[in-house]
Amino acid sequence: MELLNQSLETSKKMKKLLFIVAAIYAAAFLAGYLMINSQMPFAMELKEAIVKAVATQQPFTSITKALAGGNLVFAVALTFLVNLSLGAFVSTTLPGVIPLLGGLGSVAVSCLRGFMVGVTYYSVFKVSMAATVVAVGTLFLELGAYVFSAAAGINLSLSPIFPRRYQVDSRWTAFKEAWKDTGRIFVIVVILLVLGAVWEMVGLYTLMR
Repeated sequence: MELLNQSLETSKKMKKLLFIVAAIYAAAFLAGYLMINSQMPFAMELKEAIVKAVATQQPFTSITKALAGGNLVFAVALTFLVNLSLGAFVSTTLPGVIPLLGGLGSVAVSCLRGFMVGVTYYSVFKVSMAATVVAVGTLFLELGAYVFSAAAGINLSLSPIFPRRYQVDSRWTAFKEAWKDTGRIFVIVVILLVLGAVWEMVGLYTLMR
């Protein structure tokens, strides 16, 4: 409980970054959604490419196979591990080790991811009310986690440039303190991704029956 409280306190310190990243995701999602609604060629081609990748590439095929075979626990575990390692840490937090440019990289990933989700969710919302409920829950939980992981990455990238944000003069000390904050933030990331994986996989499993 103390660890969670520390994570919440750290998130308060990063509230401006969290708001900025959340706004980026929202704007990118809306842009993708509206482009599909307008049937813009670029967006339509991207949607087809995403659908094809989900149907033919790993780890999506393993997850789909597990769900079809009734192995819900494996599907949840694999979804969580992939989202945590690749979706959160590698793509949006780790780039922060590069001062400033790494933060810009996290922003770029957030823009692209939000846009891709908007492109694909347009069709999901038209399937059924149940599919919409599953999709919206997944959207808030998983993208919510990515908002925190991206904010942590941006904070990392800014720490050696603006060490006074940590009330120190040493850039190295500020960078180390930023890593400590990243660890605290990832408590929230893990919780959201666990809930997201369970929600998404249980929802998909139910819809497939």
